[in-house]
Amino acid sequence: MARPGKPLRRQPGARRERKTYLICCEGENTETLYFKGLRRELRAGTVRIEVFSGHGEPYGVVEKAVAEANRAAAQGDGYDEVWCVFDVEAPQAHARLDAALTLAARHGVNCAVSNPCFEVYLLLHYEELPYLTSVEACRRLEQHPCGYRRRGKLLDFEALRAGRPDAFRRAARLERLSAGRPLADRNPSTSVPALVIALEADAADNFPQRTT
Repeated sequence: MARPGKPLRRQPGARRERKTYLICCEGENTETLYFKGLRRELRAGTVRIEVFSGHGEPYGVVEKAVAEANRAAAQGDGYDEVWCVFDVEAPQAHARLDAALTLAARHGVNCAVSNPCFEVYLLLHYEELPYLTSVEACRRLEQHPCGYRRRGKLLDFEALRAGRPDAFRRAARLERLSAGRPLADRNPSTSVPALVIALEADAADNFPQRTT
């Protein structure tokens, strides 16, 4: 959902206006902790994170994201990009998963979906993965040094930073292996890197690396 208003003409050597992002998460803790940590790292003050608890309801997350984006647009302060972050779940996928994706596409909302759960994206910072259920993914992540705990859903964002390129590479490999399959059958998989890369690219454009 594009933000209304006239475009800014970028002057040579000037930073462009930063994009505004609305990230709507199904999970109350892990996803929120991760994206807040990423927001701090990237100095992305224009990223707003909303948590829509309603466990197991991607459709509800998309509905609320659309409503929030429309509300902001009506007030003249719309978002450049709207993202929903939710899970497929396993062994039983969410009943309205396809409907949620259809609704998102109709309203120009991007989806970062993990199968079976967001913990897959975090696990890919450390290892390649076989098929696994949501419970197995959580248990497996507890064995890695990122402070994750299922009870309380704790997470040490800084411990994950070094493994991010590995997570991107492994996620891309899984995407290639599952190409053409229905989303519910792509276990394990995650499209969270697409959102992280978009945020990184926006930050790099405004805070470019210094060259020596």
